[in-house]
Amino acid sequence: MTVLRNEIRFHWKGTLIWSLSLSFFAILALTLYPQVANYSGMFNAMVERMGILGQMFNLQNMDMFEFMNYYGLENGNFLGLGGGMFAAITAMNIVAREEGRHTAEFLFPHPINRTTVLVQKFIAMLLQILVLNAIFIMAGHIGAGLIGMSFPQKRFTDFHLSLLMMNLQVAVLCFGISCFRKRDSVVPGLGLVLAFYFVNLFININREVATFKYFTPYYYTDIGRITSNGGPMWDAIGLGFAVPGLIFILGILYYSRKDLAI
Repeated sequence: MTVLRNEIRFHWKGTLIWSLSLSFFAILALTLYPQVANYSGMFNAMVERMGILGQMFNLQNMDMFEFMNYYGLENGNFLGLGGGMFAAITAMNIVAREEGRHTAEFLFPHPINRTTVLVQKFIAMLLQILVLNAIFIMAGHIGAGLIGMSFPQKRFTDFHLSLLMMNLQVAVLCFGISCFRKRDSVVPGLGLVLAFYFVNLFININREVATFKYFTPYYYTDIGRITSNGGPMWDAIGLGFAVPGLIFILGILYYSRKDLAI
């Protein structure tokens, strides 16, 4: 488990910074809830008149100032975009870094199988994502406690389970892509996250292209859809993992056989 320990040692500061930064915004958004809730009637009336902007963020059929809806809209964006970017950055670098920074020549001459290295790196990546999500969840409870509110437990659990699945889908996809690359660069991963996000906005505007829901993990993290579905959208989650899972498997097979750049 030497590789696993080394990866955790290498990434723990970055993981902590990302976790605390996102958690700060989560708590800040929650502490603002009592003030903005006082104007909920006015804001809901404005949303009804926003037309395409209201559709873009799927606001037209919900009370955005009901506490869980507010949390899902505000902090869903923080953990959705922020967590997705963190997962992409971590996964895109964790394998390709060995060739890009010329450390493969020191790692792989040791009596260790490449697949074993990849498994340990994958576990390290999963642990980082789990830590980020766990700290964010704790921050959510702290923020709610500061304003004397509490979450409906089932909706809160369903929502964060969906967000975790989204983070993992991005991570699995980017990990697989990283196995094919010779240089560590976060640009492809960040580009994928932003593309997924804007595809979801496009689906919200034009319901006729709902087939694209299987191409973006942001579709199944929408708090309104989770509530309407009565829980996580497992069909969308399962199909959403199909392509990333395939790329992940192909990436591992390719990396275990390719000539490494040194």
